[in-house]
Amino acid sequence: MVSKPIVYFGSVRSVSTSPEHSFVGKFDAIIDKLGIKKAVKDKNVVIKMHLGSNVGFSTVNPFLVGRLVGAIKSAGGRPYIVDIIDQYPEAWKRGYTPEVLGCPILPVAGPADRYYVEKDVNYKGLKTLKMGGHVKDADVLVDLSHVKGHNSIGYGAAIKNLAIGCFTQDTRWAMHSTMQYDKYWNKERSKDAEKLVKACPFKAISYKDGNLRVDFDTCNQCMRCMIADTDGCIQIKAENFLSFVEINAIATKFVLSHFEEDKRFYINVATNITEYCDCWGMTTGQILPDLGVLGSRDIVAVDKASLDLLANMPLLKENVSQNLEVNDDPSLHPFARIHGPYKDPYNVIQFAEKYGLGSSNYALEEVLPPIPEPKRSEPRFPKIGKKF
Repeated sequence: MVSKPIVYFGSVRSVSTSPEHSFVGKFDAIIDKLGIKKAVKDKNVVIKMHLGSNVGFSTVNPFLVGRLVGAIKSAGGRPYIVDIIDQYPEAWKRGYTPEVLGCPILPVAGPADRYYVEKDVNYKGLKTLKMGGHVKDADVLVDLSHVKGHNSIGYGAAIKNLAIGCFTQDTRWAMHSTMQYDKYWNKERSKDAEKLVKACPFKAISYKDGNLRVDFDTCNQCMRCMIADTDGCIQIKAENFLSFVEINAIATKFVLSHFEEDKRFYINVATNITEYCDCWGMTTGQILPDLGVLGSRDIVAVDKASLDLLANMPLLKENVSQNLEVNDDPSLHPFARIHGPYKDPYNVIQFAEKYGLGSSNYALEEVLPPIPEPKRSEPRFPKIGKKF
């Protein structure tokens, strides 16, 4: 019988105010439990993380990154951090510098975005995946991810961090373009395309030079365009959205193929959870309460556990940007309530499992868990100006 992959979880709630029980203490404990230090001696260790952009500041705190780097170096490893060429130049503005983190920071495919290895895929118009060479150069992979919503697939964390963040810019754009492959508009039937444009409150539909285009990254499947469509010319179908999810799984599999199974580690930091991906370059209000940190040696398990725990948390509707629309269907995951039912974040898990990236059937092990509230006598707090 195959054992379930373990997902270690450290809650933001603490038993006490001691450093051991703090969030950082739990982060350190998960690094130990994953066995990272046992795998890195005399090895090149690539840490893939998102460095943020523009005015965004909700990525993984540099102090935590430094703890991970320090743990790897203490065990004789040679760590370095990579991210895409877009985020690299201004990483220092968010505190990501070699001096602060303790290791080099490199653009994943080199300073000209031309250092990569290729894989032919021929998937919905995408011919080739170009993975950054600085990922290939490593012996050990640590996938350090910030958990957040994602306007294209509903959710971004461990899988998305590798699927998009390890590839060249032209590959990333081509991956997004797979959503345009399946036909959704019948030009011959369409008599008034402009009314479809006007029907979309999210400006996800454009019409130019006789061609209509739906921006599936922005579309939240409100179906107002189909309601306005009296010609039967447009269809908003799940297939277009799922194309991007599937190519994420394909790309992640290519990344993982360069590392032995016991040389892959995944850490998800689920704090400062915003509605959009960090690549949007801004930090909005938190749409979910802080959860904690999760770690596993199974990429599917760590993302599934993150989603499962967040599914039970209240959506902070007051923090959702006003240009978005919240679906009140309680059966939907909080991320799908913002980005639409076709962007159900569990689609990411299903395709990752289909491509053999790991297992969604995990065992959760809490690290330094909170204890039941102790029974105390009723307090009698003093009132200002009155005798006790």
